[in-house]
Amino acid sequence: MSSSPRWHERKLLDGEWLRADFGKISIVVHSILEEWRVAVVEGSDRDQLPAAEGPPPEDLDWHRWDRGADDVKLRFRPVFPDHPIILRPRAPFHLSPRALARFYVGIPAFIELSAHSEGEYTTLKSWPTQRLSNTWHGSPLEGILCYAARTRARREIVTDEWEAYDIACSIEISNQSSDTLDFERLFFDTDHLGIFEQGEQLWANHARIRVSDKETDLNRVVFASTPIGEAEKAVQLSAPRLGSARRSVFKKAFSTVISTFQDD
Repeated sequence: MSSSPRWHERKLLDGEWLRADFGKISIVVHSILEEWRVAVVEGSDRDQLPAAEGPPPEDLDWHRWDRGADDVKLRFRPVFPDHPIILRPRAPFHLSPRALARFYVGIPAFIELSAHSEGEYTTLKSWPTQRLSNTWHGSPLEGILCYAARTRARREIVTDEWEAYDIACSIEISNQSSDTLDFERLFFDTDHLGIFEQGEQLWANHARIRVSDKETDLNRVVFASTPIGEAEKAVQLSAPRLGSARRSVFKKAFSTVISTFQDD
């Protein structure tokens, strides 16, 4: 099984340009004067973009990278957001002692552009397919900047809330403690998740988070090598940002988030 054409390698000769659409953004790439020139267009401005037959638009906000005279190859890949994600269920969920529950959530992908430079692929930049809200996890002195997931975690896959470039993540929560676990917010680090494709849907490998009495500040997580269920034979598109891992830990994954704010 191969990936869909949107992820295939592309070629741009000197003077040529292309437009690639990913959800709510369009990425314009122009190969000229031994440079890769790249611009991202959102919203209604996309309607003003011409077809890639005549000259490219001149008034875009171009970002520029050098390239070798013979470099013509580029490719797009989906990647996870560059900060951890705060997930919420549709309503507060209380998990009994020694019980487990599986949730599904869609996380908006970033689109990463890599291009040949001196004969090797180099990552130029990545852009979100939709805007995400910033949020803070932990205390003011020992916290971490995160994104707030737009969709809610649900007990079954409900894709009508998801956008075309949302990554389907399955998360199993195992409460091995002697107390009921209150799930209102979950800190979810995606550094050890890869991205796969099944049909037109993007998937991540399955994760299982374990909560115990012995480790109140650390929640252990086990990563499967692939997605589960219908997507277990999906094609891998992107490797995990920090490499594959069988086990890891999340610090205070279920602690309270301090504040949430929306970027302009």
